[in-house]
Amino acid sequence: MLFISKYKVNTEFMRDCVSRFVNQDPAAEFPEGLNLVGRWHAAGDTWGVIITETDNASLITEWAMKWSDVCEISTVPALDDEGIGPVAHAWVQTLN
Repeated sequence: MLFISKYKVNTEFMRDCVSRFVNQDPAAEFPEGLNLVGRWHAAGDTWGVIITETDNASLITEWAMKWSDVCEISTVPALDDEGIGPVAHAWVQTLN
């Protein structure tokens, strides 16, 4: 399953966060079983979006806790059009 994590760096910890990011071993950042799909950073701002894939959501918590001292991370499941389509269709039917 895919997950979307939005992070926001606490400005008072910006230096520590960036230093950790550039000096870490990229292969060691994510626990085994949590795969990075992609990461996008808001240029000139303090937030970004990370897409991961896993069958074990507790691995996302394990990863997020490594960063919890320098940034806030919120994570939600991600669905593509095929996944959300039936849910959206059922919801629209309740409106009529």
